Amino acid sequence: MPILEVRRHAERATAPGDSALSAAGRAMAASLAGAKYALVVASPLPRAQETARLIGGGLDGVEPSLLPDIGGANLFGAVETLAAWARLLAERDEVRAFADQQLAAWSALARRVGERDRVLAVSHGGIIDLPAVSLGARLGAPVTGPSFGHCEGVRVTYAKGAPVRLELLRTSR
Repeated sequence: MPILEVRRHAERATAPGDSALSAAGRAMAASLAGAKYALVVASPLPRAQETARLIGGGLDGVEPSLLPDIGGANLFGAVETLAAWARLLAERDEVRAFADQQLAAWSALARRVGERDRVLAVSHGGIIDLPAVSLGARLGAPVTGPSFGHCEGVRVTYAKGAPVRLELLRTSR
């Protein structure tokens, strides 16, 4: 059963420099290194790519599906909890369509590896929250708490091409 970890990028640098990540962000991402991944991908943004390299030990490719066009940064607004994301899913057709699109992208990534392999995908805030909440509801897995912070996300286990288990990946804040 392939396992897909989808994580939010680490804290970004506030000033231009040698890194897309802050020193604290680099340290946090490096502290999560160690797992062996058959595939490591990231969104096209440098902060996601650097996070993927630090956690996954390299970067196999840039995955545009991990940074879809959401029609501007304020499409969803500021959403602080996973319960608030769930309310958006319940209220808005375009939000449900977005979540479904991301879940399809996640499944496509899981299909690129063998049955016993792991994938690391590094993306961004709501781009992870929405599909995680949607998948949690489908699987009967509780998805609660604050929106995902830096380096947080989900681990999805697939069987026969379909998600069968969802775990939240939290860091100590």
